[in-house]
Amino acid sequence: MELWIPITLVAALAQTTRTAIQRQMKGPLGDFGASAIRFIYAVPFAWLWLLVILILSKQDFPKPSFEFVIWSVIGGISQILFTVFLIKLFSYKNFLVGVAFSKFEVLLAAIIEASFFSAIITTQFGLAIVIGIVSMLLLSLRTSTFSFTELRISLYSRSTIFGLFSATSLAVSVVSFRTAINTFPDIDFVFRASVTAALVIVGQALGFVIFLYISRIRELKAAFTLWKPAMAAGFFGAVSTAAWFSAFALQRAAPVRAVGQSELLFALAFTVLLFHQRLTKIELAGVFLLIGSILLVILN
Repeated sequence: MELWIPITLVAALAQTTRTAIQRQMKGPLGDFGASAIRFIYAVPFAWLWLLVILILSKQDFPKPSFEFVIWSVIGGISQILFTVFLIKLFSYKNFLVGVAFSKFEVLLAAIIEASFFSAIITTQFGLAIVIGIVSMLLLSLRTSTFSFTELRISLYSRSTIFGLFSATSLAVSVVSFRTAINTFPDIDFVFRASVTAALVIVGQALGFVIFLYISRIRELKAAFTLWKPAMAAGFFGAVSTAAWFSAFALQRAAPVRAVGQSELLFALAFTVLLFHQRLTKIELAGVFLLIGSILLVILN
């Protein structure tokens, strides 16, 4: 087995674990507090990882350009919005469906890149979008019974709105971060991505702390009081980031992202074994259709 495969699986598992911890912390911390811990407690780990990269690569810290700052701000804000919408979504949908909704990011990011960055649209891509829409319709259903009336009502439900908002926000953040990373053209990918992650996470953490201090001081205090489980969220988030960067450095993006869809299988295990939530046949069908749709886009 090639090294990038287990590294990618570690990245997917760590990412799912971080999200599961946030889902667990939703009760004591609230939606915004559970969202904030991902950023606040990731700061030391992100900078520790960057320090290791700086030592190993023996490269100087690059000077960020104005273009980098703009795209990083857009990406950072979008990622925060994605996290908040995802945590809110868990109030209406089980863990697997919540994670699955966020995976629509792959389709939306491809559409954004095709619309604004002249990416080529193929028949395979069009088929992927159609399958993705069908999977979204199935995942949006509020009951285990399919009917057009129920489908119409479900499409305008809070769960669907939060799900689509989370996926859209994540898609914008992915495209923005990718553009920001590429403003450092003369250094390797892992170094560029690590610098971007370390700088952005500081801004996100500070922004969230200020926001909570002004509007939700109780959630901020709870986030610091319950620092042990919150620190775990930051740790697994950092492990996930480091593993993703390493996998992308070892292999092309398409195979890595394809194997990375194992996150949905890990989410399925967490849903059943940890949260003891029930899954309907319609939800499972929607998830597997989504996986097929994503793979069509990635391998296009």
